[in-house]
Amino acid sequence: MAARRVIAVVQMVMLVGLAVTLFGCENTEPSPEVRQEVVSAVKVYLNQLAEAYSSMDATKLEGYATKGEISDTQELLHTLRGSGDRVEASLLRIDVLDVQVFRVVNATVTLLEVWDVRRLDYYTGKEKGHNPGTVQHSIIQLRKVEGKWVVTARRVQETNKPGMWKVTTPAPEKTGDEAPSE
Repeated sequence: MAARRVIAVVQMVMLVGLAVTLFGCENTEPSPEVRQEVVSAVKVYLNQLAEAYSSMDATKLEGYATKGEISDTQELLHTLRGSGDRVEASLLRIDVLDVQVFRVVNATVTLLEVWDVRRLDYYTGKEKGHNPGTVQHSIIQLRKVEGKWVVTARRVQETNKPGMWKVTTPAPEKTGDEAPSE
């Protein structure tokens, strides 16, 4: 009789464990349609982000990002302006590495982004540096608000800058004080 109880308890524990495994874990793999919606929202956001950097105007993200993300971008632009710089960036390519959707309204996208980035003097527009192949590994979080996916956060995990900034040194101006060439 005690053996039957032990077997019944073991079976119940196994059944509860199976139920938790089957029903307690959320499937985060989006349908192809939802995946396309999320990836499209990310692409539009990244192009708007490039526009925000080029124009030094974070309001370019309105409608594509939350107020918090727009505020974070505005702080970055303020820091750039304070250092006398501005950035012109062109998105060359993105590779979507992973898309997960949680509870139908939250998404996380892991990306590899490739940018062509020029650093300019904020006041004169003169180029200070150019990196045509900046590779960034990023994670973008989105939330579905009123039927539209908007970015809540973008975090760059790693940046690879082949060759770093290509900075050209201008030739010195002739002053007339140079030694004669032989």
